[in-house]
Amino acid sequence: MLQTFDAPNGDVSCVRRARSNTPLQALVSLNEPVALEAARSLALRTIKQGGTTPKQRVIYAFRSVLARSPVATEEKELLDLLDRQRARFLAGEANPWNLAINDPSKGFPLPKGTSMEELAAWTAVSRVLLNLDETITRE
Repeated sequence: MLQTFDAPNGDVSCVRRARSNTPLQALVSLNEPVALEAARSLALRTIKQGGTTPKQRVIYAFRSVLARSPVATEEKELLDLLDRQRARFLAGEANPWNLAINDPSKGFPLPKGTSMEELAAWTAVSRVLLNLDETITRE
């Protein structure tokens, strides 16, 4: 993973890092277990603390990650993604347990009034937010 992001060797000092952006970096940040765990945590925190409506929660998650409010088109796109993901999990196209928690064989205490499909849908939205170029790069 560190090589994909051009991290320097740990045994020498590095004055300036090379800057690169490759599709492999996006794949790593989507599939790395640590990145998935971060998305799960953000999803759970969004459900618990982000409000009661999907709109409030999208704004909360967006602000938590990017330190700004989403514009109308960003908000709409994230709400549409949430609806599509929720429908996908409810239809049985994907197993929500595989995305929402580490070990589906173990029990998991869901927040009151939340289904596993809902948590998985929020995890998918969180993965998108955490994988945005604006989130990853500093400019």
